[in-house]
Amino acid sequence: MQKFINAWLLPLLLISSNGVLGWLINQLPSKPENISPSVIISLTVICIVVQFIITLLSSNAQQNSTSSINQNNWVGGLLPLLGGVILAVPLSLKLVPAELTTAFSYVSMILFGLGAILPPVLILPLSWRKWLVWLFPGVGLFTTVHFILKQQSIAAIVSLFLTGIVILLIAAQEFFKQLIREVSTIWSEWQRQGAVSVAALFKSKVEDWWSELTSPFKREYYQALYEKCRDYETQGLDKDSILNLYNVFVPLKISAKDAVLANSLIIPQSQLQSEAKNHKEKQIWDFLAATSHGSIFRPLVILGAPGSGKTTLLRHLTLIYATQQDRKVHPQPPKLIPILLYFKDVHQEIVAKKTPLATLITEYVKQQRKIKPLNPPDNWFKNKLEKNQCLVMLDGLDEVANEQEREKVRDWVDEQIEAYPNTAFILTSRPFGYKTAPLQQQVTVLEVQPFNLLQIQYFIRSWYLETEIRSRAGQYDLGVQEDARQQSEDLINRINKTPSIAAMAVNPLLLTMIATVHRRGSALPGKRVDLYKEICQVLLEKRQRAKKIPDPLIATQKQAVLQVLALKLMQENTKKFDMPQGIHWIENRLATVAGKGLRPEDFFKQIRDVSGLLVEKELNEYEFAHLSFQEYLAAVEIKESKQEDLLIANINDSWWAETIRLYAAQSNATELLRAFLAFPSPSVEIMALAYDCKEECLGADSDVQENLIQRLEEGLESTNPEIFKLASQVRLARRLKNMFRLDEQLEIDNSYITCAEYQLFLDETGESSQPQHIPRLRFAAGDAKKTIIGISWENAHKFCAWLKSQGFGNQQGEFSAYYRLPTEKERTDHPLRDKQQLSKSGIRLVRQSIPLKYNELADYLWNGKWKEADLETAMIIANMSAEGSLNEEDFGIIDDLWVNASNGRIGFSIQKSIYQKKGGRLEYKKKIFEDFSIEVGWQKAGRWLGEDELSYDVHNSRIGHLPALAFAFVLKGFPMNFGCWDGLEKRLEEEKKKKFNFKYNIITNYREYH
Repeated sequence: MQKFINAWLLPLLLISSNGVLGWLINQLPSKPENISPSVIISLTVICIVVQFIITLLSSNAQQNSTSSINQNNWVGGLLPLLGGVILAVPLSLKLVPAELTTAFSYVSMILFGLGAILPPVLILPLSWRKWLVWLFPGVGLFTTVHFILKQQSIAAIVSLFLTGIVILLIAAQEFFKQLIREVSTIWSEWQRQGAVSVAALFKSKVEDWWSELTSPFKREYYQALYEKCRDYETQGLDKDSILNLYNVFVPLKISAKDAVLANSLIIPQSQLQSEAKNHKEKQIWDFLAATSHGSIFRPLVILGAPGSGKTTLLRHLTLIYATQQDRKVHPQPPKLIPILLYFKDVHQEIVAKKTPLATLITEYVKQQRKIKPLNPPDNWFKNKLEKNQCLVMLDGLDEVANEQEREKVRDWVDEQIEAYPNTAFILTSRPFGYKTAPLQQQVTVLEVQPFNLLQIQYFIRSWYLETEIRSRAGQYDLGVQEDARQQSEDLINRINKTPSIAAMAVNPLLLTMIATVHRRGSALPGKRVDLYKEICQVLLEKRQRAKKIPDPLIATQKQAVLQVLALKLMQENTKKFDMPQGIHWIENRLATVAGKGLRPEDFFKQIRDVSGLLVEKELNEYEFAHLSFQEYLAAVEIKESKQEDLLIANINDSWWAETIRLYAAQSNATELLRAFLAFPSPSVEIMALAYDCKEECLGADSDVQENLIQRLEEGLESTNPEIFKLASQVRLARRLKNMFRLDEQLEIDNSYITCAEYQLFLDETGESSQPQHIPRLRFAAGDAKKTIIGISWENAHKFCAWLKSQGFGNQQGEFSAYYRLPTEKERTDHPLRDKQQLSKSGIRLVRQSIPLKYNELADYLWNGKWKEADLETAMIIANMSAEGSLNEEDFGIIDDLWVNASNGRIGFSIQKSIYQKKGGRLEYKKKIFEDFSIEVGWQKAGRWLGEDELSYDVHNSRIGHLPALAFAFVLKGFPMNFGCWDGLEKRLEEEKKKKFNFKYNIITNYREYH
């Protein structure tokens, strides 16, 4: 049958259709150049001949190449012919109005033509059809030439333009096919998502309607939950206004954690390490969805330090479920009825009566509202629990103060989980409370993570906007938004410039206090004493009172005891103390404020477990939650006990620097400043501290302040080398202390390096680094504070390396800092006002923290020791490969160092870009890699270079030339013979005896990065 169609039916179809086509042409409105019948016959015969040739070719080819799909596609090509017939019928019957006859005729003729050509074309082999499409631009060009010969210029231009478009479409047909496929995929996904959303919305509405129809209590219960949880509550804080929880809530990151290892610090230590990317961090909704299998749930225990947001998290969960917005926060949330119980409210009932969960919930709900109280139907909660339809949230196990009672509450929780094994339970506690009474049932233990920088910024902006709206009786316009924006950005800038405040801002409670103190007008960091005072008040008393936790002492009494402890620790030059030491230091002060009714051991335990200001780092070894609390409390004690001489005696001891600042911020600093000025041969650190005290002090005599200003500010213009050096070093040290934090690893300067600061560098490095427009060895008089300009990239780079060599890149735990110039993106994202013209010729600093293992590599790169850096890169990769610790992030750090140090000329990412432009993919292809190696200069005249032939003149070598030696391990096993790799393993084997123990199995990691 198929052969008959191909050999006979299609030719007959073409003959008949062309005959009709000729007739149609003669039906067109009469024109002088009307086509004669002889021409029509000739065209028809030519078409028949062409048709027979095509049919024969297609018949032969179909046996081998044409798929059944193509053989069937020609049927669709008959549709234009059918359309032409439909239009021809009214034409022949003269049913078409005269003014439309011409249009109908042309359209009918075009459709007939398509119907005659498409069927045979569609059954041609694919290779024939690819060439046949060029027939269309050929016709277009022929038509264009025709119009040119007829001197119809406009028609010729239009024809040429349309032909050009057709040629472009054909030439780029693969691109357009792929584009259509991608758009189709995206459109299909949009349709799918839209359908899912509509279906979910429909399902939710039906469920709501059915729920209201069958259970009016559920609607009333949800309304009561909404009224209870809609406000953002921070227990113990004085409220300037009541904020909407939904508008200010920041989704908390949580991660799986062993209960024994959970962090109890209100301010986590080593933020730089802990805030490194943790791919295991998720939100509570992810764990709820992951732990549910059908209607079976595994209980969750959420641990967190004081103020980490545990209660707020449960209140937000309740609010979302009560307002039925769960699908807005997660694509597949389990459909549950929220139940929130606070142990501080119900633990006595549990201990006394061991009330079953369903009964406890029912009674608790009845008591929640005195006006129009809720009245659950009999067994309503019991039935829901048995059907696994509830999310039972139990908040604050640690708030059961008595340990025996806490264990009884724990036993009760175990019993309820056993009674309802497939119900979703969430229990929250501080780590100490859970460690003393852990659940015996199998649970998933999670830990709330501290805020990262993005979460801090999000909260501050949301908090300020909501606060401004509430303070203006709900008014919300551009003016309100602008006021909120200005204040929030000011606070973000201050936090990013002040490490001690930034360390506290990772805790949601402390961050709320920071925002509250800032909005009340206290200029942070200068008035950060107001912040510390508020924090101590909240943590030592107000929060316990709000949580109804019994407390024998008020905040001022507890703080008085802690002040003695803090000062003693400062005098001992330590942060740590053991229990016997602590008891000895505080027992007299504690007896003074509390009498004999409170033992020192119990005091320490209460401050550790309830207030969170003390932490037990190791067994019986304590310290303050953050050194800044110790320094603040010591400063307060010194002020109250009038021991300023103690500070004056220690002004040259960096251990006391922050305590001195905090003392000055709450005192008259005249005598302190006089001591700074009288100090013989003061160091940079001493004079920088003196300037800080002048800026932050509560007050000081004007003559003393003027004397200090003269010494530091006018010293910048001094021709006395010692005076100038000290003043310039103080200015530079203060600059580097106040850089703006971009994220956990990056800080950027908010101004350009001045002439005086650059002069320090010149005095050490000599004339080779002199700006071209300043022929002298010193800047002009009066220019000390002006921005140094005209610095070459190489000299700016040397300045950054010099900074690190001067000790400004101090080690922080497992990280080290180095200085560099900002990237184009960093300059664009963080522009300096009115100084765009200096962005390329001035020096603006970026400080970046990197793991210590890259410190030596950074030193080599920033000092232009490219050969040493190449070898160091190879050794780093080899060493980490042996440890199994090399990953995409490691390659990224190494690449950033190379790219930044070379101003974008060399690095893995530069090589990757070149390799891809050569057509490279993951799999090795010899020709492509050889083309790549020639491009980056690893091959010359068909010969691989040896190590001594590599170019380490970065600015004159090929782009992407380095790093090269590391590829000996990255591409080990590939069939190539890069000369510079010869003997490299032996050289590294010698180095291995000193530093490394390595293998060469990292190709997988490299491929993941590239």
